[in-house]
Amino acid sequence: MKKILLFTFNFLLALTISAQSLLPIKYGFKIGVNQSNIHTIPKEGVKKPATFSKIGISGGFYMQIPLNDKLYINPELLYSQKGASFDYNYTHNYNINQRDEYSTTNDLILSYIEFNPSISYKANKKLGLNIGPGISYLISSEYIYNENPDNILLNEGMFSEEAIDLGLNIGILYYLTEDILLDTKIYSGIIKTGSLRKPIDLLSDESSFNIKNKGFSFAIAYLF
Repeated sequence: MKKILLFTFNFLLALTISAQSLLPIKYGFKIGVNQSNIHTIPKEGVKKPATFSKIGISGGFYMQIPLNDKLYINPELLYSQKGASFDYNYTHNYNINQRDEYSTTNDLILSYIEFNPSISYKANKKLGLNIGPGISYLISSEYIYNENPDNILLNEGMFSEEAIDLGLNIGILYYLTEDILLDTKIYSGIIKTGSLRKPIDLLSDESSFNIKNKGFSFAIAYLF
């Protein structure tokens, strides 16, 4: 991962140097909201849980590096909140003749520092098309688990997070003015961002679900 970040930094630096003789480089800031969710990959025999999106905030620094009058590099460094809510049910069989059915509600809140070096094609004066990787570093996570009915004999569900999230951003830029932009994009994670073990599986080393981030974001950027 360090090699990827170093290569990306050197690539952007080279583009910045080569672009200095063209249109001016602009700097600014960006603020917006994320409608995030998770893609769950259950292990064999585990029913896929129902997931619900969460709203989070994002904001940080934004740049526009022109390569020519049509192609731009738009790197951004953001604080970004992601996550989801999800429900699943499970059955616990006791050693005696007893079987209990449980329903659970789960909230997952993930906060990242996110680096998005997008490439933008400016189709006309108002519209641009974006694509590029998203590289995120996890700075905090919160997992809230509730079970009905409560059972003090079983432990809570367990979430194990990954420090790095890597995915792909695809979106559209709309220029309100030359320096004020509306940015919408869809994000799809390509690596696992965490795994979940249900209470019934806590004695096993195998996770019940692997999780990838996905979502939609809307933001406004100001350049100067």
